Amino acid sequence: MSFVAVTAEYGIVIRRHALTERGVPYQAVLAAVEADKPFGADQELLTFGPSFGREALEALTQRLTALGLVYFDDFFQFASDVPVWCELAVAFVPAKST
Repeated sequence: MSFVAVTAEYGIVIRRHALTERGVPYQAVLAAVEADKPFGADQELLTFGPSFGREALEALTQRLTALGLVYFDDFFQFASDVPVWCELAVAFVPAKST
């Protein structure tokens, strides 16, 4: 399992496969979050941030949903109080069959 760096300062995590599922071009995501490249990335996840506060994060979320991505199913926001001596990372975990 690989882990991708995520910022605790108003970050966004996107399932990369959601872009294909929803027909959303990668470049459109970069434009929506006003980034040249992700904060972190692997074959499954893209992370972006830090954003400049809750309002900026909400604006980026609205842009991503306007592209056709579904909040929580395709991406989520991440913000937390974390000391400087701690780094955070996320990993993709496939859904388990029931």
